[in-house]
Parts: sequence; structure tokens; C-alpha cells
Amino acid sequence: MKRWFYGFVTEENYLLTNLPKPLDGKLLWRRPNDLWLCGSWRKQQVITISENLVQIAILGSCLAPYETVVKSFQNAVKQGEYSQLMRLPGSYNLIVQDNADTYVFVDASGIKSAFYGVYNSVIIYSSLAIALQQLLQTEVDESWLATFLSGMGALSLVQKRTPFCQVQLIPPGHYLHISSGKLECKRYWYKPQKYKSFSDAAESLREQLLTAVEGRVHLYGDVSSDLSGGFDSTTLALIASKTLANYGKQLMTITEKTLSATQSSDVKYAQQAASLYSNINAVMIEEKDLPSEYTGLESVPLTDAPDPLILDVARIKCVMEIIRSKGSQLHMNGQGGDVVLSSSSSYCADLLKRMKVLTFLRHVYGWSRLEYCSPFSFLWDFINLSFSSYRQWLLQEVKKIKIEDLLFKLSHNLPPFEQVLGWDSFPEFIGWHTRKSVSLVLEELQRWAIIATPFADTLGEHDAIAEIQLLGSTMKVEHQVADIYDVNLESPYFDTLVIDACLCAKPEERTSPFAYKPLLVKALQHDLPQSIFLRNTKGEYTADEFLGFRENRAIIQELLKTSLLADMELIDITKLRNTMQYLSMGSSVGMPLFNQTLALELWLRQWKQNNNSYWSKEN
Repeated sequence: MKRWFYGFVTEENYLLTNLPKPLDGKLLWRRPNDLWLCGSWRKQQVITISENLVQIAILGSCLAPYETVVKSFQNAVKQGEYSQLMRLPGSYNLIVQDNADTYVFVDASGIKSAFYGVYNSVIIYSSLAIALQQLLQTEVDESWLATFLSGMGALSLVQKRTPFCQVQLIPPGHYLHISSGKLECKRYWYKPQKYKSFSDAAESLREQLLTAVEGRVHLYGDVSSDLSGGFDSTTLALIASKTLANYGKQLMTITEKTLSATQSSDVKYAQQAASLYSNINAVMIEEKDLPSEYTGLESVPLTDAPDPLILDVARIKCVMEIIRSKGSQLHMNGQGGDVVLSSSSSYCADLLKRMKVLTFLRHVYGWSRLEYCSPFSFLWDFINLSFSSYRQWLLQEVKKIKIEDLLFKLSHNLPPFEQVLGWDSFPEFIGWHTRKSVSLVLEELQRWAIIATPFADTLGEHDAIAEIQLLGSTMKVEHQVADIYDVNLESPYFDTLVIDACLCAKPEERTSPFAYKPLLVKALQHDLPQSIFLRNTKGEYTADEFLGFRENRAIIQELLKTSLLADMELIDITKLRNTMQYLSMGSSVGMPLFNQTLALELWLRQWKQNNNSYWSKEN
């Protein structure tokens, strides 16, 4: 990685010569608790302030003026409440050294995640999990791998788990407090306690989104942006373009003209948006110049965790090389917009709890029409959910699971579970999952059901936060991949203050079966051309996936002649290989789980043969 940090906390009599030093590391502060910056950090990405026995480091993109940061720091010191420093605009980690106590903060979405462990009785922390794993020499956690295969990534977040034994995650919206050799993870971020009116919530989103984009332009100067043609990236690009015009600068935008993007009209909308402002330098990458999906799988990079994103590694590399060649200091994408501006239909159960009966009936009917299903099944599910708590629902669902019945269904290619609405998504199993893999997931689920706590008191808000934090962990991988190719990638929709602005709108107002992203339209209706708000659809990209799969099928089959997952008895490699012929014929059944499996297999191989060294042999 190009940029990561590492720190440790020792007792006063500990010999510092026993502690490892990171390669390409620079000390930010010394004893008793050293903090190292590793790699090529830009000066805009590091803010340090100290006063008496307290010092802080803000690592990332903090968009507040320096004077505001200093004032917030002084208030935090007086009140002994450092979490208020996470209320500044931007996306960053905060590390606080208060005399003998250390605090490591992670943002609300988890894009700026951090990890910790114990090395020779010393507590260590870092923004890079694979660096801690290499230092601790630990093995992979098979239970984590099994839950990943079943698509249950959110379970790892709440359990502070990583793919590696003894390397733990500071969950999104939490901080690690280290004091007197003891450590504790504490939650500091919660969704806004009160809803605002729709107009006030929209104004709040407007203020925070403009700050998120304009602040980055001011901080970095030369920025670029995705312009896929979708609502979210278009909004960011146009805000950035207007801001750069004040400096007489151009905005480079990136549009990938794939088959799916053309068929779904994304390219048309991107071209229309690019024509709105004269200082937009639109780079339209033709399909013939883009590698297909599943190309270059033998050279996927190693990241902190696996993700199906890496199956598109050749295309990502191609785009990153273009961005880097244009001299962009920061590239923005619209990732995160879908989950912060919208939510699933689960909020309907909360409408019933709040006795909003007419709104409940109207929205249930609207969602049933969009899902092409009977409104009566929706009604029944939401009525049941409105009377259950998170733990009650989870315990009830776990009790229904009989492993022998489940394995029988898998062996006969029958759906293992009846898909129903609920507080959370349930694990997904498929024919190539083994008894061991299924058993590990169910054991994890049973343990969690006993102690489970939701992210919020209501189903809709719990679901919204879960989706935000799960996507945040995926986007962390995307940012790491960009970092490997020396591109500074950020996602303004996932700034904590932007998330808060969205969550302060009532769920039934920020998302609706009758309007497309109404909160964003309301927020920017007077700032951007009305033509961009006419779109009410989202692009569909499965065609690119299937074309790439067919083109690279032989290569994938060759890669799957052997399997580390099969050696660990987590998958049946023969059944996995047999499934490929159905996928290549265009069947979408099992494709997401196939991608999960392939991504994990390739990640394991990269981890096994990892030639990167993160630590100096000299103390």
C-alpha cells in the first residue's frame, strides 16, 4: 500500500528496541506510544496539533479550516470528549494521545477502518490488517471465510472480526481506547436522534454535500470524478465542475462506454451532463479499450479482505492508469449514494409501528408493484415484523434451521431457505458449499443470536446502517486497490456528515416506491441544471459480467483446477466447476455466490504467496 499508519502502546519500562519498525515509515510522534506514517502521504492528509500532554493526528481528508480544527481540539480537551473531532467534514481517522491514554477513531461508514492486536504483550494498531497479520504471523480464520462465502459480511463487522486470527477490527463508528495496558472498543456514532422535516433534511444534505465536494477541490486543487451517467456521480461531477470554474480549472471526468452502460442509456446521460459545463474535460473510454470483466485474475492485488470487486481488476487498472496519467491529486466516485439516499422497503414495518396506517398501505402497494409480487404477502410479512424485536426475530429464524434438511436441499439443488423479509439478510448456501462450511456459518449465527443487538431500535434504520457499513467495508477494498495504483480515491457520499444528513430524513421520505432519490432532488434543485433530475432509473450491468465470464471461462476453469478452499474443505471444487457451464449459458442463479467464492479463492492465493514486506528486520 502507498499509505498506511501504525502505532503501539507500551508500558514505561518496556524496551522499545523490542518493537518492530515499519518499512518506509516516518515517526509522527515518539514515546511512550509511537505513531508511524508509512508510504507517501500528501501534506493535505496529515494534521497534527498538541497542547500540554494531549496531541492528535487527523489522517485523511479533513475539510475544515485549520482554525476550526484547532478550536474543536481545544474544546475537546476541555471537555475530555474527543469524539466531537469526528464531527468535522471529510473522511479521516483520528488518533489521540492523552497522557498515557490512546484513542483510535474510525468513521461512521468504515471506509477509514483500523485494526488492532497484541504483539509481545504490546498493543498495536494499524490501518492495514495484512501488515498486522504479517507481524503477528497468524493464520486465516476459517469461520470468517465460511461466513464470507455465504454472503454474511455484516456479521464480521459487528463481531469485530477480520479474515485473520488475532487481528481485530475497530468497527465503523467506534473508537479503540487503550489505557494502562487494557483496551476497549466503544461506540461513539449513532444515527441522528430526531428526524427533521423533509425540507430541512434536504437543506442539511445540500450543505454537507457541497462542503464534501467543494472542500476537496479546495484541499487538493486538481481533482477528477467519475461520470457514469448515474444520478450520484453526475451530481458530484457537476458540483466539482462549478467549483473548479471559479479557479479557471477544468474537471476531468471518466465514463466507461461498456455494452451495459450504452444499453442502459448511462453513456447518453453522461454525455448530456458533460455538455452542461464548458470546463468539463470528458474522457470517454471506448469498450474496445477496456479489458473485459474476469480478465487478469492471475494478478489480482492483495487487500485487507477479499471482495468480488477484484474480478474486474484489469479494467480497474486501466482506468486508474488514465487517472494517474492526467495528474489528478484526488479522484471522486459516486459510490455510497444508493445506500445513503435510499433504503430497502423494510421501513414499512416501522410505519405500522408509528400508526401511519394509510402511508403504510400506500407504500406497501407501491413496493409490491415494483417487485412484481402480491401486496398481500408484503402486508403479512411487515405486520409480523412490526411486532418483533431484532433478537426475537433472529432467535426465531435460527431455530427453524435444521442442518440435515439444509444439506439435503443443497444436494438436490433446492432453495435452502424461503426468502422472507426480516431484520437482516440470512446466509445464502449453494450446492458447492460443504457440510463444514455450512456448519461453521450456523455456529456463528447461533452464537450471534444469543447476544445480538441492532444498529438502531427500528428495523428500517437498522437495515439502513447495516447496508451503509457493509458497503463501506467493500469500498475500503476499492480504495486500497486504487491506492496500489497510486490513485487517491474518495467517496464523498460516505463522509460521516453526509450520512447524518441523509439519516435525519424520515425513511419514507428519503426513499419511496413513487420517486427516485427524492431527497437528493430536493436538496440540489436550485444548484444544478434541472435536466439531470429527469432521470428516474438506474443502469443495469449484468450483461458486462456475463460477456466477461464467457470470454474468460477457460482461464477461470484452469485457475480452478486446484483450490485452497477445497483443501480446507469449505467448498466442493467439482461441483463449483460444473456450475460454470450453467453460468456461461446466461443463468444468473448462483452468480453472486460464484463471484464470492472465486474472489475468496484468489485472495487466499495472493495471501499465501504474498511477497510484500511491511516490516524492517532491524529494530
